Order: sequence, then C-alpha cells, then structure tokens
Amino acid sequence: MTGSLTSFESLELPALDGSNPLGFLAALGILLAARQAGESESALRWKRGLRWIPVLEGVSNAEPVRFSEMLAGALRGKPSSAEAENARERAQREFDAEKKAVQDQLRAIGKRRLKGRERKAAIEAEIRPRERVRDGKRDAWLQALAQAVPRPELALGQRIDCGGEEYREHALTLLTDADLARREPLDFLAAFGSDACVDKSGRIEHTPFCFITGSGRQYFLDTVRQLMGRVEPERVRRALFEPWTYRDEKLSLRWDPTEDRRYALMDRDPTASGNEPRTVWVANLLAYRALVLFPSTPRRAELATTAWSKLDGNPAFSWPIWEWAAGPETVRSLLQLRELTSATPNTAILRARGIAAIFRASRIKVGEGANYKLNFTGSRAVA
Repeated sequence: MTGSLTSFESLELPALDGSNPLGFLAALGILLAARQAGESESALRWKRGLRWIPVLEGVSNAEPVRFSEMLAGALRGKPSSAEAENARERAQREFDAEKKAVQDQLRAIGKRRLKGRERKAAIEAEIRPRERVRDGKRDAWLQALAQAVPRPELALGQRIDCGGEEYREHALTLLTDADLARREPLDFLAAFGSDACVDKSGRIEHTPFCFITGSGRQYFLDTVRQLMGRVEPERVRRALFEPWTYRDEKLSLRWDPTEDRRYALMDRDPTASGNEPRTVWVANLLAYRALVLFPSTPRRAELATTAWSKLDGNPAFSWPIWEWAAGPETVRSLLQLRELTSATPNTAILRARGIAAIFRASRIKVGEGANYKLNFTGSRAVA
C-alpha cells in the first residue's frame, strides 16, 4: 500500500497588522485555533512590508474560504441547547434581581442615618438574610452557566471577579479533565489571574488584558461568550483577508487603539447617535484565544502578567515580531523574554534571538467614576 505525503503551504493574512495589539493577538489566536483544528504543523512568522503581516506556515489548505470554514469550527466551541440557554438566562435574571434588592436595601438603611449598634442590627436583620438568598441565586446561576457556556473557563461568570477560594475550586474542576493535550482551559485560568493575589474585598486581581469590567453593562467573559455565538465562516474570512471595515457594533474587548475615543482625538462627539464605536468581532475572539500564551503569577505581593510592565506610570504591553516560523511553545518563550519589557531593549540581544522589532502600547484610563473606559494607546516601535 502506498500513501501520499501531505503538501504544506503558506497562508498570508493581509487584514492583520502586527503593530496593532489587536492584530498581533489575533494572529496568535489564529495559530492556536489552527492547531486545535488539526493543522498540527502550522507555525507563525511575520512578513515586512508597509506593515508587518502575519504568515501562517505549514497549513494543509491555504485556500481562504476553506481555511476560514475550518477556523470557524474551532472558534465556536461546544454547542449549547436552547433549553440550557433559557435556563442560564432565567437564572441570571433571578440572580441580578436579588443582587439589586440587596443594594437597594443597603441604600434604604443608609437613608435612615442609623449609627453604631442600630445600623449593625439593621444590617443583620435586613441585609444578611437577603445576602444568603442572593448567594443561593448566584450558585444556581453558575450551575446553569456551566451547562450553557461554549468553553469551560467561561463558567467563572460574567467577569473575572470571583474570590480566591472559588477560583481554586474552578481550577481543580478543570484539572480533573486536563492532560498535556487538553490543558487550554487551565491555561486560561493561569492567564486570568492567581488565587494568591486578591484585592481588599477578597476577589482575585485580574490580568491587565481585562479592559471591560461592567461599564455599560459589558463584561469580559460574557462578551467572549456572546462573540462565540456570532462566529460565521464569512466573518472569519473578512477578518483575515479583507481590510477591516469595523462594521460590528459592541462586543469589543477594547484592544484596538482605534477605540480610544476621547473628545480631543475626534472631530465629532464620540457619544453622539451614529458615531458609536465599532469593532471586528472575529478579531476580538481570535485575540482572546491568544491569552493562554500570557500567564499571570504573583510577584512582590502583586499580579505580574507576561509581556506587561509599568512604564511612565501606566501599564504597558510589549510584543515581539519575528521573521521565522515559530510554533506556539516557541512563541510562548519569546513572550517571556525579560528584554521585551525593558524600558530600553537591547537590540543586539533581540536580533540574536531572531526578533526583528518590538512594539509597545500603554493601557490608559479615560473618564472618571464608574463610567471610565480602558484603552490602548497607539503603539510605537521600541526596538
């Protein structure tokens, strides 16, 4: 019996720009999703032109439509039944209503201007019972969510804000189904945060990649869940092979510097009707998949995340560009290089390791109070 050898090809992805943090992360997500879809020989490099374009090497089918169909299948995740989705929505409404009831009752007690023992007694009598009901509703919601989510790590909730003990429980649950070939959900938890780094309220500190935490009722993990429900092969093809036209509304992880919509940077009111921010859904979802390459760990009593540093007072994300084909584990090692986050990277050291350029973007906070936004600044080449 004779067999035929697989012929591997190169695939340029001209829609992505390596100097854009969203474009860079989306390219890493493509590599990981392609590997998951069976393209076990695929590797990523960057091609220098008017901008840095990602090239996927070692793919068995470089035809854009078929490649997009394959990638769409890897991005959708586990299908959810209508029954499971209805149960999730119902449980979430009940939890949200009970959470609001607790907040309303706290405000009502505050208006009574009670002091000392009277205030403590009112809280014990009126708030604690409602909190127990709220917590029970939350448990029921998380159980329903776990049955409906397309990926296991999304069962954490709408956002990355659970307590350290609960985070460990999630990790142990995922560990029971993990092995060397099925470690991605655990890798996501390692990227999201660490149970060893918690804030004053006992909730874990989350990765600096988490730009949406509830402002405008948008939440990080819930946005990812919704994006997975909007995957279509044609959307994938446009995001990879055509110039981005930003036709998609909402559901953004805010990793594209074009979403820095301050008044001073625009010729129109950024809040006016018809001038709402738009994004590329597939690019955001692909970029999310790249987070497994950016683990977080405790360092000096605070959370440290791969490729992030604090420069000039703001957190800064730095990423490398390389011109030779690299698989996921090699990319992971490049992202860990200490020189990457140096204020003044040593170009000679980087070139010796095959890195052609380093780009950097700062994370900035725009606005005050509960309605602030987090954005990336435009990137700059630092090496």
